[in-house]
Amino acid sequence: MHRKSLKALLVGCAVLCAGVGGAQAQTISVWSRQTDESISVLKALTDAFTADTGIKVDTFNTGIDFEQRLARAAAGRTLPDIVLNDTTAMGQMNQMGILRSIDQSKIAGSQDVSPAAWDGAKASDGQFYSVPISAQSFAMFIRKDWREKLNMPQPKTWEDVRNLAEAFTTKDPDGNGKADTFGMAIPGSTTRGYASWYMSSFIWEAGGDYVKQEADGFVPTLNTPQVAEALTYVRGMICDKFAQPGAINATTGDTLPTFRSGQTGIFVSGPYHIPQLDAEPGKDVVEVVMMPAGPGGIASLAEGTSAYLLKSVKDEEAANKFLAFLISPKGQEIAMAQGSGRTPIVRLPVNTKVDVNAIRNDPRWTVFKETFDKYGRYMPAVPNWTAVRTLTGDGFNRILAQCDADVPAELEALNKQVATELSGQNALSASYK
Repeated sequence: MHRKSLKALLVGCAVLCAGVGGAQAQTISVWSRQTDESISVLKALTDAFTADTGIKVDTFNTGIDFEQRLARAAAGRTLPDIVLNDTTAMGQMNQMGILRSIDQSKIAGSQDVSPAAWDGAKASDGQFYSVPISAQSFAMFIRKDWREKLNMPQPKTWEDVRNLAEAFTTKDPDGNGKADTFGMAIPGSTTRGYASWYMSSFIWEAGGDYVKQEADGFVPTLNTPQVAEALTYVRGMICDKFAQPGAINATTGDTLPTFRSGQTGIFVSGPYHIPQLDAEPGKDVVEVVMMPAGPGGIASLAEGTSAYLLKSVKDEEAANKFLAFLISPKGQEIAMAQGSGRTPIVRLPVNTKVDVNAIRNDPRWTVFKETFDKYGRYMPAVPNWTAVRTLTGDGFNRILAQCDADVPAELEALNKQVATELSGQNALSASYK
């Protein structure tokens, strides 16, 4: 009797210990293209996931050379299980041959993700190679104290914005008696295609577009009066010196400090910069207004962050649980980093059961949410948008840098270059002439 009881005890212990050990042994690796300001948010997210599931998460994050690191890892067969990256990075990563298509039926809660967010994560072949976890639109951060001092209205149109930018540049809004302020903070650099990224909202507001999708592919549409009008408008800010010095070579990493330090008074960005701008120059002196209406109306670039499942995944079930946690109400709220003062990973929640207004209780976030819902536009779903963004970023930078450039002629040449790139991606429509 004693031997039987001892044997049963040992067997039971072996089963229990194996179960516990197995759960502890489960580990997934996640790489994230994050800035240092959101490292603690990622840790809070993964810690909560581990507490709920027992699955550990090894993380690596960097905001620099992320694509190059992925390429090296692919060559060395040291890729992680999951990558958190920009939604627009899908095409480039897919062309690397490292992505596994997403089966939505295996991701718990996928039906609660908004259709608009899923559309942004859809590839040109109609497949999903990522799970959207965050959405965002863009608006204008404006020095409210400067605007009110100069008795200027909140801008509603392109003309209003130009008038405000001119006043901020020429009328000493900070009152220090020096000509050291500028209107617009413009990131016109070719780095990562920033010039194209920045111009997108203005192109759509002018009524233009990069490409037109046909049944058999895409036709480039940069050689239009609408796109020329958008480039001419933004170039005017630079050439008339209403933008900060060095705008033509600036990235967003360069423009943010100009706004925070009081050098510029208008800064186009997403809601992720709210915590930093609350700290400096201060919540009381900065306001958020919707993007102004251009000749074609209001439009805003819609972007997001997605979670990509890689072919190198070792435990797909554990990885799918993490993907499900990212889009769950709990995961979304943790990643929104409310009250932490840190840059959030989730800007606008993709889960329709999460109310951003209830969580944020901040009317500035409502501006971004309303903009996304009404006027947000994702970049075209060409197979590799990164390549097109780089190409157009170089072309737009060249136009913005030359105050006497023939804009329509430059766009005609750029349009042909985009056609060549699309052809190389097997995505050029036969209707292109």
